[in-house]
Amino acid sequence: MAQVELEDVSYALGTTEILRNVSLTIAEGECLALLGPSGCGKTTTLRCIAGFVVPTHGNVRIGGKSVVTLRPNRRNVGLVFQDYALFPHMSVRQNIAYGLERRKVGKAELAKRVDEMVAITHLDGLEERRPDQLSGGQRQRVALARALVIEPDVLLLDEPLGALDRLLRQQMQVELKRIQRDLGITTVFVTHDQEEALSLSDRIAVMFDGRIVETGSPEQLYHTPQQRGVMSFLGTSNIWQAKVVAADGPYLELSSGDIRVRVAAETQLPKGAAAQVGIRPEHIRISAEPPEGAVNIVAGRIETTVYKGAHVEIYVGTATGFEFLARQPAVSTESGGAARVGDPVYLSFEPENVLLFPSGD
Repeated sequence: MAQVELEDVSYALGTTEILRNVSLTIAEGECLALLGPSGCGKTTTLRCIAGFVVPTHGNVRIGGKSVVTLRPNRRNVGLVFQDYALFPHMSVRQNIAYGLERRKVGKAELAKRVDEMVAITHLDGLEERRPDQLSGGQRQRVALARALVIEPDVLLLDEPLGALDRLLRQQMQVELKRIQRDLGITTVFVTHDQEEALSLSDRIAVMFDGRIVETGSPEQLYHTPQQRGVMSFLGTSNIWQAKVVAADGPYLELSSGDIRVRVAAETQLPKGAAAQVGIRPEHIRISAEPPEGAVNIVAGRIETTVYKGAHVEIYVGTATGFEFLARQPAVSTESGGAARVGDPVYLSFEPENVLLFPSGD
């Protein structure tokens, strides 16, 4: 395994900028997700590391050595593509062994390493099958074994679970995480799936418009993002425009129509300043009566409920037209029974769970 460094990397196609001054360090053994919407540059960033794209500016280092001038087959990286790119006429064993054969590894060593990868990726008993005789999850594991068997310094995964159905994708998230942690290999994977990034990574780099806008652990980016756009992209959120009406003591007080909230004053804004306020749905409590002792209370009426199995998503409209989304356990609600459309309710949430972003963010 090796550390990966991108230093001020830019890439353009003609006059179109694809990457803009991307700088990022992935530590040895770290699993980092490049997360962002389609077209944000995350796959191009991965291809710069792999060597399929040569930056128009900047440097890429693996293990402290610049690899910008090296071809992909000289960088010792393992690659797994979304479509797996398996050889259809080869067996599982032959597909896994292909990279070792190209490196002219001896037969005994080749057989040993292929057997190890078969065991690690749980492909025992499938060694002689061709790709068309495998399930999607099995093909994904073959592609992973083929990438790992060459003992790469870095493992690169491009939307590795995108072709799988939801249940199989969740199962493979567990498998990928287990394998990455067991082997301790430096891993970079591209995804637009927020749940996948949160589940698999040690750290996430969020990309918009060819730039990395924020990096942090999954917990940091989900609970305390520094940018409104990151909060909006990484999970469901309620965000609205407000104005600071009081800026004294441990709280800022903000108002927007009938919504008046207090926020822990970690962000210093003067009275009269415009800001955007955010709260995650799971941090909102719903009750039939105003809860005693609550600092932030918003009155509303239930507009829609959506049953999700383990939880219910409840949409609550306020008098001035803003609609909150609250997420509650499906077994019960604080109002003492199933929430019904049309019910008047009160929403409450703690100041510490409210996030504040400058209006220009």
